[in-house]
Amino acid sequence: MRHAVLHAPAFSTLRLDMAEGEAIHAQPGSMQAMTPGFHIEVKAGLHMGGKKGMLGGMRSLFGGESFFTVIYRAKRNDQHIMLAPDQMGEIRAIEITPESGLKLARGAFLACTPELSFDLYNAGMQGMLATRGLFFLKTVGTGTLFLSSYGGVIEQTLAEGERFVLDNRNIVAFTDTMSFESVVLTKSLKDSFFSGEGFVVRFTGPGKVIYQTRARPSLGMIRGFLQTIT
Repeated sequence: MRHAVLHAPAFSTLRLDMAEGEAIHAQPGSMQAMTPGFHIEVKAGLHMGGKKGMLGGMRSLFGGESFFTVIYRAKRNDQHIMLAPDQMGEIRAIEITPESGLKLARGAFLACTPELSFDLYNAGMQGMLATRGLFFLKTVGTGTLFLSSYGGVIEQTLAEGERFVLDNRNIVAFTDTMSFESVVLTKSLKDSFFSGEGFVVRFTGPGKVIYQTRARPSLGMIRGFLQTIT
């Protein structure tokens, strides 16, 4: 399988050229165009640590992604498919190994190769304050992961003990072994409220942080709360 990111950075589209038998797992609604030689299958959830069916779908949903996953498998050689997220932004291909696993913030997943699977990481209140979700998706195994962002993508590599602070709305993914904590940016809650900067996330290296250059528009208090718990 060969891949290319076209029309970057603002209107990125992912092109995958595939041979017979090769497959890609993608978010529902992300297909823009394709050649006719694909078999399409819809299943509940991502490959979630061996969990299938309704349970896999619910775990995927809690991780901030769709209940369903679409599998596109080439029935013959020389097929290609175009994928894109629903928001303007960048697509980044990342090779994942057990030593370079990532935790994904909600909405970051676009597609992956079939050999890559995911687990659900319960971050509790720390996760809610960090990325407005109780759970992260954690990569398992080896494969190619395609992330999407709102705006451009920036990768920040931290040395041992080095710290880096991000607004919680801009996080896309980070090294799964990296420690993080939610903190208030200013000394007082009043200053934090009026500055527009509530909780921020402080990462401590070693590891890599991937973040987006724009924050997704606010959903409002009620919809934001519902998104956090589902």
